[in-house]
Amino acid sequence: MSPVDLRHLAPPGPMEIILDAAEQLQDQQTLAWILPHHPTPLLPLLTAQGIDYRFELSGDGGVILFISKA
Repeated sequence: MSPVDLRHLAPPGPMEIILDAAEQLQDQQTLAWILPHHPTPLLPLLTAQGIDYRFELSGDGGVILFISKA
């Protein structure tokens, strides 16, 4: 699974894409995106949908967000 790079999109584009994907997320499925920074406003919205998330550093100044169903 290669993360999709969303760093070129202006806000709120990345957040809308991730929330739409979270609504369609299947059990055992993990999705990932590269973001320019830690998406603090997004995290409580993912939690409210029962989505687990974790981060890794992308190595070039961004973060990789991984989501899966809780």
